[in-house]
Formats: sequence, C-alpha cells, structure tokens
Amino acid sequence: MIAADARLRPAMARAMIAHAAEASPREACGLIVYDGAGCPVRLYPTTNVHSDPDRFELDPVEHFSVLREADEHGWRIGAVYHSHPRGPARPSATDLAAGIDPEWISFVIGRNRAAKWVIGAYKMADGHVIPLGKVPS
Repeated sequence: MIAADARLRPAMARAMIAHAAEASPREACGLIVYDGAGCPVRLYPTTNVHSDPDRFELDPVEHFSVLREADEHGWRIGAVYHSHPRGPARPSATDLAAGIDPEWISFVIGRNRAAKWVIGAYKMADGHVIPLGKVPS
C-alpha cells in the first residue's frame, strides 16, 4: 500500500511542473510508480489523448507499458498526476467523477495567485477529496 503522505523526490516534482508547462494550454498527465516500501521510484510522463484540452486521459498504450515495466521490477502504480494550466492545484468535479483508483495519490499541478506552478496532493474516494498537502518543488 502507498502511504497517504508519500512525498515525491524534488526532481520528480520539478519534472511534473516542466511537463505541465510544456503541455500548456492542454492538461499534462502521467503516472508514478512506487516500490514495495511505498517510496516513489519513477515518474512516467504520458500523452494526454483526450480531445478536450481542459481534461485528461492517459494514453492507454503508454499506461499498459508502465504497468508492464512496473510489474517487471516488482513496483506498482501508486499515483497519477495531471495539470490545470489555468486553474488551481486541486481536483475539479470532473476529476472526482473520473474514477481514479482510490488507492492512488492524485497530484494536481496548477497555478497559485501569483501564477506560479504548484502541486497539491490528494486522495479521492467515494466522492470525497482528502487533501494531503502541497508538494515542495
């Protein structure tokens, strides 16, 4: 099980923000895999295949590739991330309805009041959002 307070390595947070900036104005998305101790070991930026630039959908071929590689190493997917290029770093109603695995941490990259990229960490389950805090970048 992935610890609810699992923190990203600073390089992972920087890579997520870089991915969000590069993909803007579309939402960026990706996956993070964790080892057996619940520590994040690898970030996988993925292609957003959703036709709406304000929504995200992981490329299914890339998702399967991450699953396969994680399984080969004894890791597992423990988090998903996506960006809100014009919005805050918190899940939207659309995100909550998307059916993200409730065991996963959801990292949302958004803009603060000064328009600086920030990352929020959440658990989403049973129609509820549980904030886990901001991620230092």
